[in-house]
Amino acid sequence: MGHRDYEKGKAVAKEHVHGVFESIADGYDAANDRISLGMHRLWKRALCDAALKPCTNAKRAGLILDVCCGTGDITAMLVEKNPDVLVCGLDFSAHMLDVARERTKGLPNVMLVEGNAMQLPFDDDTFDSAVISFGLRNTPDYDQVVSEMVRVIRPGGVVACLDASVPESAVIQPFYQFYYKNVMTLFGGGISHRKEYDWLYESTQEFLRKDELVRLFEDCGLISACARPFMFGAAALHTGVKPLFSVPLASAVADAVKNAARAQDDAVDA
Repeated sequence: MGHRDYEKGKAVAKEHVHGVFESIADGYDAANDRISLGMHRLWKRALCDAALKPCTNAKRAGLILDVCCGTGDITAMLVEKNPDVLVCGLDFSAHMLDVARERTKGLPNVMLVEGNAMQLPFDDDTFDSAVISFGLRNTPDYDQVVSEMVRVIRPGGVVACLDASVPESAVIQPFYQFYYKNVMTLFGGGISHRKEYDWLYESTQEFLRKDELVRLFEDCGLISACARPFMFGAAALHTGVKPLFSVPLASAVADAVKNAARAQDDAVDA
């Protein structure tokens, strides 16, 4: 596939995803409750806890970016858990943002922005943390999105991703496949939006496995990358930390230490 075809494919995928979320925005939160049996709220609290860690001891108000914020449930939850933080929610769906504005209208420390997760409209090293909840698998380029999240957080900040996953257990997989292919699409979309939830099931099957996403985090420059599975691996929270020093600087420091030690050894031998 040539570069032009690849870019065209990404544009088509983006338009399709945009259409899906525009159409299901109004019932999205209730559908999530039905699909996960309410468990997604616990998983999202764990996501928020991870994102708030860099803000705990900050001498200024923490600043967190909620990428693909959708209806604003994570945006609101972050502020509710720590009223001192400022949260910016970003999404490319105007309809989703309308729902988010209604949800957060009483929260003065929330800002909502319509924008592209693959081209975040923020300067480098702006936020203390960046989170994305059930959004990464629906983007055309996972690497680009995570790289952008890394770019806009400060050194020492956290990138946290909560998303659907596929269980690794051969015992669990048949039950998982039946539930998510048949029951989930009906619970989530009903009759009117079952087609959209069929696609969300397919996007989960095509998404990176947990160890692959850990490696992607590392390839994007994050350290201490790890995965925490939920509900037998049907969902997972991935986190990583932006190094305090860039990789070239860290390597230079390591080389300087090695050279100093070698020079000391040579001096002793002499």
